[in-house]
Amino acid sequence: MSKVAKFVVIINDNVVWMEEKALKFYSDLFGAQKEIGEKYAQENLSSQKLFRIQNDFSVEMLMAYEGENPLSFLKLNSSRLANQNLGANKPIGVNHIVYFNPEDLIVLFKRAEEVALQRKHDLIWVKAFEIDTVLTATLKSLGYEEFSYENDLEEEAPKQLYFKKSV
Repeated sequence: MSKVAKFVVIINDNVVWMEEKALKFYSDLFGAQKEIGEKYAQENLSSQKLFRIQNDFSVEMLMAYEGENPLSFLKLNSSRLANQNLGANKPIGVNHIVYFNPEDLIVLFKRAEEVALQRKHDLIWVKAFEIDTVLTATLKSLGYEEFSYENDLEEEAPKQLYFKKSV
């Protein structure tokens, strides 16, 4: 059975699954500093935060599936506020990436690129934790380039990296 990526409807079953997977993923990612991962998941991918997405037309969840089984997901953000100061006409951002297999990442990012092209975005950019070496290596293999992003917020800890690709 092949893997596909499609948009997720924010309903209770999906939200509960995503919240649990996010907590596990970020706790595992930060290993010995498990509390940092748990805090990040709770602040960004809690059920309350996920339910808010259904009222924000600029934020969508893209999920990889094998058959009917959900595998991994990411957040696509096309809001102007989140994508300003990138030197592009119409950028789209990707963050809060939860995966358990590098193949899932490829499926998700290929679909994100298709969506960006369909909607006439000229740049897709990704925010990733520096310690997530699987994600950063996958992004580089897909042609994403690391860049410095000067935003108004203070530098977050742990360190995050930014990648971009013209579409």
